[in-house]
Amino acid sequence: MTFNPTQLHEHERVVAVAQTPAGRLLVWALATTLLLGIDFIVPTVAAVTLVMLFPDRRRLVLSFSTLALIVAVFLEEQGLEPAPKLVWLASAGFAHWARAFLMTAAVLALLYGCVAIARRFEQLPAFVRRRPLLVFHAGILIGLQVIGAMPWLAALSGYLWLIPFLAWRIGYLMMLSSRGKAKGTHFKDHLFYLWPVWGGEDLPIAKGLDYLARHEAADRQAFARSQLAGIKLLILALLWTWALQFMDAAVHGLEDSPFSAWLGGWTLDIPRLHDTLQGHGVSGIPLSWASLYLELIHVTLETAVWGHSIVGCLRLLGFNVFRNTYKPLLAESIIEYWGRYSHYFKELCVDFFFYPTYLRCAWAGPRLRMFIAVFAAAFAGNMYFHILGEPELLIQGDPAALWTAWGARMVYCLLLAFGVWLSMLRQQSRRATKSGTAVSNLTRIRRIAGVWTYYAIIHIWHIELSDVGPGERARFLAAAFGL
Repeated sequence: MTFNPTQLHEHERVVAVAQTPAGRLLVWALATTLLLGIDFIVPTVAAVTLVMLFPDRRRLVLSFSTLALIVAVFLEEQGLEPAPKLVWLASAGFAHWARAFLMTAAVLALLYGCVAIARRFEQLPAFVRRRPLLVFHAGILIGLQVIGAMPWLAALSGYLWLIPFLAWRIGYLMMLSSRGKAKGTHFKDHLFYLWPVWGGEDLPIAKGLDYLARHEAADRQAFARSQLAGIKLLILALLWTWALQFMDAAVHGLEDSPFSAWLGGWTLDIPRLHDTLQGHGVSGIPLSWASLYLELIHVTLETAVWGHSIVGCLRLLGFNVFRNTYKPLLAESIIEYWGRYSHYFKELCVDFFFYPTYLRCAWAGPRLRMFIAVFAAAFAGNMYFHILGEPELLIQGDPAALWTAWGARMVYCLLLAFGVWLSMLRQQSRRATKSGTAVSNLTRIRRIAGVWTYYAIIHIWHIELSDVGPGERARFLAAAFGL
């Protein structure tokens, strides 16, 4: 086999060395250095170390690591910021520890209850079994209205972030139970992904138990391959971070970049898109388009860094799952870019919205059925995911506040849904009429340029700026076309 330094996890000799005591020690040193360099917290680094020592007890180790992480999270909620050293634990007073353990116990009770219900799914009422996710999210929305209507529940408002963080992970658990796969499992089989030590914020990277189980290392060789692949992603995350920092200094002139001093103040001084939209950037058609395309590159690299870090950590733990971001800037169609940009967000929209809608619209013709399912995923599901991410706005129930916060995103999701649907139709047409036909490099470049242009344009409504409405963003686009 030809040695390729970018594919160490595919090289048999390297994989064999990684399974020796010296190789395992080197992998651990590299993994720990990279994780700390990317600012992973102590419980995560400890979990990676313990899984390397006890790979056959992976889920049990991760469950105990989750317990430690939950305690750390709720101690931080009490105003105690975790430090690289463990001494911060000792600095917490009794009241902080008591509240942290009370919230830990409440969260564990909630998660245990969800797992217990999932294991006994066939005993639930028929209407719940028919629409488990619909009943679950209806309960969330009703619960938010109850919290808003009862002042004595105001103390819960500080923990509303738990709703979007847990909702989709519990959703994957419910999907598993509806397929009859939760029966016979244990709490430790679910706890580690319901509150993952690898992070992911509101988006469940690597989905649920069935997906993780399919990619879990079954032996020492598979574990070594997974860890080498994880180290590769963490290195890529650092490289893309440096690329972003260089871009900030050389292109955008940001003085807080570590490369600013190295460049001696030289910069192209092209503003970021959010500065341009807020009226702080330069005008002119060429610079407007330069700002649009550069913003697309910037947000794509940011997403890659975030996703590579999390998936890299997952692979270190022995779950060799697919990347969250995989070369989206080389995509030749709108739908291909959407899947490559954030794979697990696309999967969430497809799993929770596209497939259920598609299956229930058998009455519609093929094109109408696809149209409804795509809009359910890329528009309705996309919007609902982000609105649920700010439950405080749902409690307030103020239409003006909701429009201010989400009006621009609604335009973005609408344009995205139309683009994805048309891209799917075009893709189907190409397969039917030009199956097996070779595509020239010039055609590929033209397609890639078209994808860049489309996403650069709709990203105007993707940027979160509460003081710049959808109409102002449309006027910026018109100006970019010289109108």
